[in-house]
Amino acid sequence: MRRLVVTCVFLMFLCLCVSSCALNKDFVVGVDGYTQVILPEYKAYVEKDPALSQESKRIRTQTADRFQKLVDEAKEQEK
Repeated sequence: MRRLVVTCVFLMFLCLCVSSCALNKDFVVGVDGYTQVILPEYKAYVEKDPALSQESKRIRTQTADRFQKLVDEAKEQEK
């Protein structure tokens, strides 16, 4: 559970950085590497967690997908 909380906080921090700061190519590449590893694991965890309601699972999955979209858009801007 602690890992989940840390991951969520980190994702929120990165989301704020990506959306409000001037983009840096190295930063975007680093965040992309993070999302490629962590987000699939996080989404699988969310889907299998019996303590989460379907609504909570939907919200968490959408949030992860939106974060990935922000990273993908930032990568496109850096090209």
